Amino acid sequence: MNILSIDTSTNWCGIALVQHGECRYKIEEQIPRKHAEKLPRFYESLKDQVNLDEINLNALAVSIGPGSFTGLRVGLGFTKGLAFAKELPIIPVPTLQIVAANSGLIKDKFTVMMYSHRDIIYYQRFTYSNNEYKPINKEKVGSWNSIEHTESAVHYGCEKLMENVTYPSAQPSAEMTGLLAEKYFNEWVLENPYALEPNYISPFELGPIK
Repeated sequence: MNILSIDTSTNWCGIALVQHGECRYKIEEQIPRKHAEKLPRFYESLKDQVNLDEINLNALAVSIGPGSFTGLRVGLGFTKGLAFAKELPIIPVPTLQIVAANSGLIKDKFTVMMYSHRDIIYYQRFTYSNNEYKPINKEKVGSWNSIEHTESAVHYGCEKLMENVTYPSAQPSAEMTGLLAEKYFNEWVLENPYALEPNYISPFELGPIK
């Protein structure tokens, strides 16, 4: 299976080509507020490097959220444009599940936390079994101090909120977006994805960037 995957859910921007369970090529860079500028350039670079026009793509995958309001819109908008032009389905991949899979935590239960703004985080509980990271509950949003902090957790971007506790970090990536999309293709694929919207979880709130 050949999948072109995109992640713009945080201040990182990435695009990857996943083929038969392996990442053949990827470009990922930390570029706050420049997703709309950089993503088309990344695509053109990948297209040239792997002769993308000669590859029979099966689908496009995109990190669907939660995450950066603007980043998610840019990533999904770009993906929809490619899907329309190439007549391909889209696989929306949950961002916190991407972080869980990138964490490498081998725990029966653990929490994934991702920074939003001020002291607000997105979080979700996961379990690892049979070489799979599966969500236990739905994604939630809340303040750092309002949630139960367990010993088993991983975070992205929450360094400034951690005072009396330390957790390992992991981040979303275009590579893992594609790998999960291939693994759960039959479960997640959308043949008619044009009404698809990012998973914001809660209404956008403007706050200071930390």
